[in-house]
Amino acid sequence: MLLCAAATAASARGQATEVLCGMRTGDAAATLRVAAGGDPLAASAVDVGEGFEVRAVALSGAGDADLVDRAVVTVLDRADASRRVVLSQSRLPTAGREALDSQAAWRPNLSGWQRVYSPALGRELAWGCALVLKGSTPANWDRVDATDIDDSQAPAGQKAARTGSATVRLAWMGDVMLADGPGRSIARGRDPFAAVMTVMKAADLRIANLECVIATGGTRVAKPWTFRAHPRVLAVLRRHVDVVSLANNHSGDFGPAAFAQMLGRLERAGLPYFGGGADLRVAHRPAIIERQGLRIALLGYNEMFPRLFEAGPGSPGIAWADEEQIVADIRAARAEADVVIPYMHWGQEHSETAHARQRALARLMIRAGADAVVGTHPHVRQDTELIDGKPVIYSLGNFVFDGFSDADNNTGSILWMTVTAQGVSDWHLQSVHIDPSGAPQIDRADAARPARQIAVNQSASDPPAAGDSR
Repeated sequence: MLLCAAATAASARGQATEVLCGMRTGDAAATLRVAAGGDPLAASAVDVGEGFEVRAVALSGAGDADLVDRAVVTVLDRADASRRVVLSQSRLPTAGREALDSQAAWRPNLSGWQRVYSPALGRELAWGCALVLKGSTPANWDRVDATDIDDSQAPAGQKAARTGSATVRLAWMGDVMLADGPGRSIARGRDPFAAVMTVMKAADLRIANLECVIATGGTRVAKPWTFRAHPRVLAVLRRHVDVVSLANNHSGDFGPAAFAQMLGRLERAGLPYFGGGADLRVAHRPAIIERQGLRIALLGYNEMFPRLFEAGPGSPGIAWADEEQIVADIRAARAEADVVIPYMHWGQEHSETAHARQRALARLMIRAGADAVVGTHPHVRQDTELIDGKPVIYSLGNFVFDGFSDADNNTGSILWMTVTAQGVSDWHLQSVHIDPSGAPQIDRADAARPARQIAVNQSASDPPAAGDSR
């Protein structure tokens, strides 16, 4: 993502200015410092991730060569080494902008956070720019979290008061892929969930990310890995899982027709879903599940390529992780339900630590009214944290999945979570080990770990309990 800022106030004082830009695609981030100049051909450039290039030039005005009058930012697709394709070009005047100094918190006050999608790469680049005093380094300018958060605003979306004594125990599973090895096991009459479900029967609600499409038709999308499961797996899935998220980078692997077929099969099987639907509005609609009189709203979002899986106003697909839409969804769900939890598909594969975009987006969701945030996608477990006293579990890792040889890919977690009308009261992670067929096995020693109790006034600055992060 690219970041720029400009300043009238700085110009009025005659202080020299320049532009700072930041860019992110997935976990790949880059920054660019661009000095004022008069040559529009003398752009500064940086490569971002596997296939993006960003060029920026900060042009001075006629009055002072050291003052930025406007910036021009160009984003290119460099996937084809023989030619670069321009994806976007933005012109950013500095009039009316105040330049940031080293005492200021960095923000893209010139451009805001912008997003550019490359169809060839199937990936998205976020960028933002800010005008700064020459030589200044505002705090956290190199973090590139690609998320707009206004810390001056109080958390939004909360009900004035939530009452009731009901408690509901949730069991969250990570990525459940029922094609390939697990699908072959089911075809032979075996149950890949069998070893864990004796334990998971203790849950009032069992939630999984369905990391495949369940269909017989469709056309394979050109991407490295595609997963399509036979409809026979539905009986096993329905026996062990109460609701599934469709918001991931594999549910569209065989195109919109196969995705639509899966929606019909899930509905006929009586298996609720969220994070996807027959059109954009349905995809953003929560699944509201009631247990013991407590209404629990589940929302799902994906931000892993390709974005072509996203639902449209009149076409089926998944919900994409655009923050304006997420905030609106959480606030709307808050008015209907006692508990609201987004289930995210995000993060860098095989990374055990959440990156800046995940952390910023989690903070945005908590501030919008989410009671917790749960994530998957990296195929390993990631760290956890509390934000405003509410838990964020960045990745649960794999759950039912074959094809990996490394121990970290074959270790996942069941997230046990107790919720009440006041939100999450406790939670803990229980390890599972995945065998070569893709079936999870309970780690009995880990089952004895005590639940993490959430104090009423616990804040994000409170230290984590031992063993909370992995």
